[in-house]
Amino acid sequence: MCAFTPSASWQWQTQTGQLQLQTGQFLHRTPFQLTDLNSSPSPDFTLAQAELFWQFWHALEQLQYPAAACFAAAIDALAAQQYLRQTGHKSWWFTAISADYQPACAELVWVGGQQPLLALVTQQQGTCCQLLLLEDGHSLQGKTLYAGEVLMLLNDRVQPWLPASGHKLAKSA
Repeated sequence: MCAFTPSASWQWQTQTGQLQLQTGQFLHRTPFQLTDLNSSPSPDFTLAQAELFWQFWHALEQLQYPAAACFAAAIDALAAQQYLRQTGHKSWWFTAISADYQPACAELVWVGGQQPLLALVTQQQGTCCQLLLLEDGHSLQGKTLYAGEVLMLLNDRVQPWLPASGHKLAKSA
C-alpha cells in the first residue's frame, strides 16, 4: 500500500501528450490525451485530490482488486473528474434500468448494456453522471466498450452495485 499512498512527491505530467502521474516510484499513464482535457493540470497533486483518490480507492476495495488495479482505476477516475472535457451523454447505448436514482460520486454501479457493466461514478451532474467503466462489454447496439472508458449517462441507465447480491440487474416486466 505504501507505494500507492499519496505524497508530496506525486506530480501530474503532460510531456508526452498524455496525462500522467509521477509518484516518485513509478509513472502511471492515464488513458487521456491532452486534447481530451478541459485544462492543463497544475503539476501538484493537491490535498483535495488525495481525499478524492481515497474515496475512489475505498469504493474499489469492495471489489477485491489487486492494489495496483485499485490505484490505476482511482487515478483514472480522479483525472476524469478533475481534467477531462465533458462530452454529451451516450444514454441511447444503454437500457433504462432504474427510476429516480441519483448515484453519488465514488459509487459503484451497474450499467445496462448487452450484459451489465460495472462502473465507478466519477461525478454526478443533475440528471446525468460521469462513469469510468471497470470492465469490457458491449452497448445495446453492439459497440465494444473497454475498461477505462469514461461515459456520461442519464441516471436511469445505472443502478447501485450491491456486493452481496447474487444478481446483477433487476428483471424488467
